[in-house]
Amino acid sequence: MPSEPFLFEMDNMDSATWDQLITQFEDASIYQSWAFGKSATRFASASHIVMKEGCEVYGCCQVRLKRLYPLKIGVADINWGPLCRRKGKSFEPQVLAEFLRKIIMEYGRKRGYLLRITPKTTRDTKQLFKNILECEGFLPNIKERPYRTFLMDLSPPLEELRLNLLQKWRNCLNRAEQNNLIIKEGTTNELFDRFIRLADEMCERKKISIGVDYRGYQRIQENLPEHLKMRIMVCEFNGISIGAIVCSTIGNTGIYLLGATAQEGLKLNCSYLLQWRMIQWMKEHGINYYDLGAFNPQLNPGVYHFKKGLAGKTENEEIFLNEYKGCFNLRGWIANTLTIRQKVGVFYEALKNRIIIKEPID
Repeated sequence: MPSEPFLFEMDNMDSATWDQLITQFEDASIYQSWAFGKSATRFASASHIVMKEGCEVYGCCQVRLKRLYPLKIGVADINWGPLCRRKGKSFEPQVLAEFLRKIIMEYGRKRGYLLRITPKTTRDTKQLFKNILECEGFLPNIKERPYRTFLMDLSPPLEELRLNLLQKWRNCLNRAEQNNLIIKEGTTNELFDRFIRLADEMCERKKISIGVDYRGYQRIQENLPEHLKMRIMVCEFNGISIGAIVCSTIGNTGIYLLGATAQEGLKLNCSYLLQWRMIQWMKEHGINYYDLGAFNPQLNPGVYHFKKGLAGKTENEEIFLNEYKGCFNLRGWIANTLTIRQKVGVFYEALKNRIIIKEPID
């Protein structure tokens, strides 16, 4: 902790400064990037707050603000923040507590927003984060399913990582490597277009509606600086795209975001080769962990078993904290009531239209 009181700066930096700033934190992710904040809907905007002592930054946070039009109330969403795990420094619970108090004062009390925080937590900090949130007046939203994933430790050599794969997964990878598949990779819009075409074809083949805005992610990609862009890998067979994945590598953890596979790609096991190549790329670029993305064994057992095989014998499953909500004045309480009613309405509309929401990977 610093010897002097913290200073807080509000909304006084540009996109380049912000996107450089978040790279100083191990817990940074695409959800705290300027481009993600810019992707907010018409009635939403992004606000940025930085916690400093002198010239040293201790924390930063992007807050997405959404007005419940035409009312003068709204919601302040913090996705995988606030960032307070500085690279090369130990986690400081006192810093997080002080930062949360300022966020509450600024957005909860002064501006009157309902505060919703979805923390990015792992086993070593999860209980501390939970205790601090609840001590500051936040309550878990038990109606929201927490983020559940496998977290791969990429520190072992590639040979060890391959031996750690479950036998069936490794066999499928071996077969994929014998199928004369070619992987094109990069960050270009052309590669993202190819992914979207595959995703559209996959949805049509399965007769499903995916709860993911693929084109929204493409717009985010266009606005990200090069050093923060998502990594896209497309698998080809005889010059035809048969599978693709999209990952983000900000902070010390790579995140699997999107995936799509054509029918031919299923036969040739291209998803196995794509994932293995992504692991190689992450190791080459100093990424410590690979977050394999959300899964639900009940709703989509195929995705679960695929990711379980990749996670391997160590199978480091991670369940993040729930979304936490805080109402700090009457306007926040009203916003909370209205958002609950809106979600109930969306749920019944989905049932009426028989929309099936699944994970985006085959």
